[in-house]
Amino acid sequence: MVIRMLSIPAMALALLFAMGCKSKGPVPSEEAASPAPPKVGSTETGGAHPAVGTQDPHAGVVPPPSPHAMGTFGEPDDAGMIDVGAIAFKVPDQWRAEAPKSSMRRAQLSATGSAGPAELIVYYFGEQGAGSAQANIERWIGQFSNPDGSPISDPKQSSTEVAGLSVTRVEAAGLYSGGMGPTGQAQPPQAEQRLVAAIVETPGGPYYFKFLGPDATVKENTAAFDSLLGSIVVSP
Repeated sequence: MVIRMLSIPAMALALLFAMGCKSKGPVPSEEAASPAPPKVGSTETGGAHPAVGTQDPHAGVVPPPSPHAMGTFGEPDDAGMIDVGAIAFKVPDQWRAEAPKSSMRRAQLSATGSAGPAELIVYYFGEQGAGSAQANIERWIGQFSNPDGSPISDPKQSSTEVAGLSVTRVEAAGLYSGGMGPTGQAQPPQAEQRLVAAIVETPGGPYYFKFLGPDATVKENTAAFDSLLGSIVVSP
């Protein structure tokens, strides 16, 4: 009788010993550490966020490298020509070339006049461009209104060919509401402004020429702008 009572605890001890021999998995020091969450702006999140505070209307659009990207854009050569990638043009007399303020600006020029300075900017966004020519023209025209806020009714649009390239030209004037401040915020509408612009189609993508400023100054320099367009040549 005593022997039978002792056999039961012996079996229980044997079972506990066998369970203790089974693997309990790696100790904490052997486990792989959890990876740190990706940082915003790193390669893990697909690249840095677009910069803010630019005055360009296409902020955040990064132009792809150009075949001519090894050179410095925006600087005229000895003949007064500026190479902006696929094309080059001559700087009008009395106009001044300036260093482009952003990578989306291939050239930046200023012109003086009776109502103050006006500015020409040449934009390039790669082969894909920034939408169709007509969509850009309609957007530019839509940034102007009459003093009472009604849409303007007299914008001018024409098409021509220069150096074998299609050129679409547009002109609009009035109350301008497309200005952007240094912090990227919209500026208050500016009265008596004028835009003369052109889209030049090239095999490497469209180039956008925008000459904007006080109405009187832009009018005084419209012939110079058209002369600039006429001087366009295909870059070697």
